[in-house]
Amino acid sequence: MKTLKALILLTALAACQPPVEELPPNDAPIQDNVDSGLVEREPDICGASAYRERAIGQPASVIPTLGVTRQTRVVPHGGIVTQEYNPYRMNFYLDPNGMISRITCG
Repeated sequence: MKTLKALILLTALAACQPPVEELPPNDAPIQDNVDSGLVEREPDICGASAYRERAIGQPASVIPTLGVTRQTRVVPHGGIVTQEYNPYRMNFYLDPNGMISRITCG
């Protein structure tokens, strides 16, 4: 009797589920969501390339002396960073020795 009650309950719960939406075929155009709030990523909107030649390979202590006028973020080797994208922020990534290994926007 318990099995029958459980089967009826599961059948009733399954009937309450919304229908499965079908995916469009692969050749269907993808619709752009203009109001997504995402910022298009441009390659060097923060001006990181101007600092790469003189900063990469230098210790992190030189970052304040570079004269960067934008918001910066220093990411230690293996460090965890937030995922929000700010195209105007300059990111300095450090290697295990505390030296600047790369500079990016975001």
